[in-house]
Formats: sequence, C-alpha cells, structure tokens
Amino acid sequence: MEPTPGRLAGQLRYLFEDHPELRGASPDELATRLNHDDRFARAREKYPLRSDAEIAERVHEFDERITPDQVRAALAQIGPRDDD
Repeated sequence: MEPTPGRLAGQLRYLFEDHPELRGASPDELATRLNHDDRFARAREKYPLRSDAEIAERVHEFDERITPDQVRAALAQIGPRDDD
C-alpha cells in the first residue's frame, strides 16, 4: 500500500512518541527516517524467514517512496503538539 498523508501522520505520531527528539527534525530528515523504516518493513514482509542481517542485505531491492512533501502534508494533519 502506497503511503498517504494520513498513514504517514499515524507513523509520525508513533515515531514522535518513541523519539520525541525527532519532533524538531526537518521534513527531509523525517522522510529519510520513514523511508529507512518502510524499506526494512517491506523487505521483512517479502522475506519473513530471513535473519536481520539478510534483510539488511535485501533493503536495496526496495525504492524509497516517501517524499519530504508527503511528510509536510502529514505534519500538517498532526498539527502542534498536544502537550505544549
């Protein structure tokens, strides 16, 4: 399933819960992080019985598909922090 702003917004919420320091990251930095996670997840899905090392060797098979513009749209859906 292709990433949509709504889906990315959900991923960003989880990412910010686990790594609050990333709230100040740029859309480019967040796109890089989300692409890393997305590519590993797709490799894990395609090769479920492979070791982590084997998955890491296969990540190059998967293109990056999350752009900074998509991240900006997702951030706009999230809005400001609730705890500010």
